[in-house]
Amino acid sequence: MTPRSRWLLLWSVLGALVVGRASYRPDHRGVLVDHLEFGRRLLAGENVYADWKSDLDAPQKPLHAPYPPSFGLLTAPFALLRQTCGLASARASWAALQVGALIAIYFALRRMPRGPAPPSEREHRWLYLVTLVILARLVLRDTHGGGGNILNVAMCVMAFADAERGQHARAGWWLGFSVVTKPTQILLLPLLWCQGHRQTVLQALGAGAALIVLSIALLRLDLQPWVLWLDGTLALAQQADAFAPPALQWPAFEWMNQSLRCAVARWFGDVPPELADRVRWGVGHGLGWSAAACAWITRIVTASLLGLVLLRAYVSSVRSTALVEPETAAARRTSQFAATLTLSLLASPISWKAHHVALLPIVYLVLAAASRQRSSKLASVVAAWFLCCGIGKELLGNDGDEWFNSLYILTAFDLVLIAVALRLRWRSP
Repeated sequence: MTPRSRWLLLWSVLGALVVGRASYRPDHRGVLVDHLEFGRRLLAGENVYADWKSDLDAPQKPLHAPYPPSFGLLTAPFALLRQTCGLASARASWAALQVGALIAIYFALRRMPRGPAPPSEREHRWLYLVTLVILARLVLRDTHGGGGNILNVAMCVMAFADAERGQHARAGWWLGFSVVTKPTQILLLPLLWCQGHRQTVLQALGAGAALIVLSIALLRLDLQPWVLWLDGTLALAQQADAFAPPALQWPAFEWMNQSLRCAVARWFGDVPPELADRVRWGVGHGLGWSAAACAWITRIVTASLLGLVLLRAYVSSVRSTALVEPETAAARRTSQFAATLTLSLLASPISWKAHHVALLPIVYLVLAAASRQRSSKLASVVAAWFLCCGIGKELLGNDGDEWFNSLYILTAFDLVLIAVALRLRWRSP
């Protein structure tokens, strides 16, 4: 058996295991059930946010309040499949699409600029496999529950890879579809503009507008769902206290929410006793600053990080190629893309652990740089992430995992990975 055949067999087995694991769940379990109901309501022209509960033990609440109505465009085909072939078929098809998204990320990363001396095909296979092993907990969490995060990451990665190859129309449609179904990645629009991919941004805006119009048409021209979603989004953006219950029954605070907003509130603010009691190992006191001060810290840090990335992107785009090798400049754009994708996790007010599959590109790049440069420092960063965030639950149990959540270790590593990615050296060896 050739090496290529062995790799194909390995990926086929892994893919089959993922699909099989995701397909056989109780009918009322998993976020995919909510996704399918959201898509069904969009197709039927119903109120997509009407009260709903998939779990028999859960209280009724608005369905998928943080998602825009256009999210249903992603799940509607699978809602139709459920109606015709049953839930098991919809689960299996969704899981197969997730596996396909992981494969698409593999090939998109292979096409991305990675410096004057990119990894060989064999090295790329091993790097991607190690990346998936390191992030296995997050990937398995998303695939088992039927989340859409891997799909959105794949669309973003393919959009950037296509933009770098000058295929702006296709890149724009990938990015536009991703943003209208999960607006977290909207930070990629100013990044790509500063990098010089303006045609991609314009195509993405056009595609997004067309998809929003389509969603309104499916809702029988009822704008109320969009108004409700915008009201909830603005209310959450303006809410200073991260621990307070959000308006319009949006998701309440959970320690699993690893956003920068929650991390700042935990360390600089004052944790309410009822939330601290959820952590059996205890929660240390914060600095006791006001909620307004914490909100301003969050905004300043987010704006500063985004400004830094955009400035570096703009400077790189206008700098003469006589000073920087084209391969090096292109590789820096890849680092900026991965850093911005990670920054989107920090900037989003709701950043569950499953959302962190968006770390796939940045972890891959750090691993590639560590391998190429034989850098123990870069390797130690990834190893530390794996110990603290990848297998923390297995080492410490549920109580220890929740304690780690309360420390916002994952949020801290997001910041570290952004700093590392922006400082990667892409010169010829």
